[in-house]
Amino acid sequence: MTIIVIVLLRVLISVHGQVDSTSLIINNLDSLRFAKIENKNFRIMPYLAPSYTPETEFLLSCGGLITFKTQQLNSLLNRSSIPFSLGYSSNGAVTINIQNVIYLADDRLRTLGEFIYRDMPDNYWGVGYENGLNVPKSNQTTGYKRMYWRFYERFMFRTYKDLFIGAVIDMNGTVASELNDYMKQDEYVQANGTEISNTGFGIAVEYDTRDFVQNAYEGVFVSATMLLFQQYLGGNTSYRVAEFDYRQYFKVQRERRTLAWMIKARHSFGDEIPWSDMAMLGGPFNMRGYTLGRFRDKNAWSLTAEYRHMFKRKTINKRGDYNSRLGYVTWLGAGTVSGQIKEFNGLLPNAGVGLRFELQPRMNVRFDYGIAKGENGVYITFSEAF
Repeated sequence: MTIIVIVLLRVLISVHGQVDSTSLIINNLDSLRFAKIENKNFRIMPYLAPSYTPETEFLLSCGGLITFKTQQLNSLLNRSSIPFSLGYSSNGAVTINIQNVIYLADDRLRTLGEFIYRDMPDNYWGVGYENGLNVPKSNQTTGYKRMYWRFYERFMFRTYKDLFIGAVIDMNGTVASELNDYMKQDEYVQANGTEISNTGFGIAVEYDTRDFVQNAYEGVFVSATMLLFQQYLGGNTSYRVAEFDYRQYFKVQRERRTLAWMIKARHSFGDEIPWSDMAMLGGPFNMRGYTLGRFRDKNAWSLTAEYRHMFKRKTINKRGDYNSRLGYVTWLGAGTVSGQIKEFNGLLPNAGVGLRFELQPRMNVRFDYGIAKGENGVYITFSEAF
């Protein structure tokens, strides 16, 4: 596999009223050099990193992790985070990714979402489990070019203790070009065309006892979402989507050792479900190692169980504890797609290992190697997969 070389630059800016002082500390940790300028609240850590994924091949991305508190004097409020990246790959892909988890009003309001832009060579195996297994990947059978963007945001209001109810917006678009002959003859492509715009609004209900959304050590998260996509909302498609997400986290033996698992399901309903927005497996957050979109259909299920282990130091660190910045994870998973909810195809296996490097308390950069059926992938990004 690819030998990954990563250079991380850590920069924190210290401001109190006006700028009183700026300190620069250069540390060498496992051959990684960090520059650090500290700020009490607002922190930004830039990075430059190469990686390899099935979708983009060799990718060079630059970006950073922004963290802050919306109420600096509230010691009980978790830090909000906005990881972002801009990438260019060996196959000509251009990618932009911005995520956000923001806590407001004493955590009575949360906004969580992402903005994605991709202009890249892509692959389309067709719809269905059998196509994902049997259609060979090549420029003549699966290759095409896709420009894709998505804006997704959840506005969640705490109603009672750990119960949240909120509104969801999902806007996305696809422009496909340079189609191969196989794709031109696909019934779903012929039905939906190559320029697709989806606009959906919906509601979500969540029960969340996680101690920290971005990297939970313990707690439960249960979410049910219903989205309505209609042409009168601004898109050119009409269908409905129901999503279910269950996650649970347990401390194992001691602090910073966690057993976590996630069950996800997505179901689409209607006669105009576009090929570009069907339920998919793969990518950096679900069934890591599978090319995103290789397996797609109206319905998808997946299960992932992951063990997370952060190391302890033999000597005390500068923060006054024995916590190391380094750790590892390992996971097992399975999933499938189908055209009918009652239909069940064969399970797709998934496994992997990863390294973790803590940039800020509970804020990691992750290096994951996912193993899939017939392919694999390496991912470098901020935040845990779930």
